[in-house]
Amino acid sequence: MENNKKQLTSDELLEKIFYCMERLFEENELSGALHLLTELGKALVNSDRASFWFWDKKKHEIWTMAALDISKITIPENTGLVGAAIMNNELLVINDPYNDPRFNSDVDKSSGYVTKSILTVPVTNSEGKVIGAYQAVNKLDENGMDSAFNETDIKRIKLATAFCGRTLESYLLYNESIEDQLTGLKNRRGLYIHYEKFIAPILASKKASIIICDIDHFKRVNDTWGHNAGDAVLKHVANTYLGLVGIDDGIFRWGGEEFIMLLPGKDLTQAAEFAEHCRKTIEASVCHFEDLEIKVTMSFGVSELNADLDTAENVKDADAKLYYAKENGRNRVIHTLP
Repeated sequence: MENNKKQLTSDELLEKIFYCMERLFEENELSGALHLLTELGKALVNSDRASFWFWDKKKHEIWTMAALDISKITIPENTGLVGAAIMNNELLVINDPYNDPRFNSDVDKSSGYVTKSILTVPVTNSEGKVIGAYQAVNKLDENGMDSAFNETDIKRIKLATAFCGRTLESYLLYNESIEDQLTGLKNRRGLYIHYEKFIAPILASKKASIIICDIDHFKRVNDTWGHNAGDAVLKHVANTYLGLVGIDDGIFRWGGEEFIMLLPGKDLTQAAEFAEHCRKTIEASVCHFEDLEIKVTMSFGVSELNADLDTAENVKDADAKLYYAKENGRNRVIHTLP
């Protein structure tokens, strides 16, 4: 297989490193930073594809936080070569993957892609604990032809994985300090910090929106089944939304049974459509608590963020729409007031 992706010269590679490092310091979104580092690793080893995987220990899953030339993939933590590298903290060089029983060829079968070589490296934090993995696929030689990963590639890829590890670790530690202990979402303080750091700086150049939502008749849940059941419902809602929002979106427990989402890149119409998707998903879902199956609905207020308003004022604008939704039947999305 010829890919016409010739290996960079020493000068080109050095220029690529400087370019990525310069962009990294300017990047204020996690997805952008990890994409840059994944791109850097791909250039360092001259591979056809590359991806950075996060180990979500709470959900026992591994998923791609950055992937070049492929869509997002989520797999159980103990499967595939990525799973093997993470669970065993083991660097894997596989130059004949179809003869390795750990390799999952389903993606190749569905896409027609042919995997010929794989380099998978565990990504660790400053304490040496594994938090993810970097994977390069299909090594190319200086002429863009298929080749095999070697010791030089291993040494080079460790540069990218070190930066990936520190970048992700900083993000995780930052999140822990502003986390709601019950749901694992960012708390109210976290929303204000997130808004000032990631949302306010972009409002002059791109759209962004806010969703505030509230569990309908939540008091009935506590009164009927007890506060432990209420806590289970709150965690159910949080976990459901975590599976829906994008990597750059912010999701927060505002207080009590209220949640807020900040959506960079979405205008009012797009945010309202997303809120409706969230509403339908919650309505169709079931919270399992002990031997109970608890169903809830939620109401939503949606606003496009206004750069001339501060955080509290933007929240107040969306909250007015939530109030209207609650006063006019609940279980609905309101993005404009009559």
